[in-house]
Amino acid sequence: MAKKEKQPVKCAQCDLEFSDSELSEKHKNKAFVFKGKVMCEDCLYKMGVNAEDAMTYAAFLDSQEEKKPQDY
Repeated sequence: MAKKEKQPVKCAQCDLEFSDSELSEKHKNKAFVFKGKVMCEDCLYKMGVNAEDAMTYAAFLDSQEEKKPQDY
């Protein structure tokens, strides 16, 4: 079976590509999810949205993990 290539994570507005370190909780102020779209902090502000009103990408991934059914 061929290994699935990981797709880069990009801002939905400006196409800024995020590195893996920018998506981690350590760098939580780099990538956000707002209304189901990944956004950079600059684009959030341009839309008039505060970073506090959006979910960090790391928190979004954690919430998706919680929704997956557990393997027993």
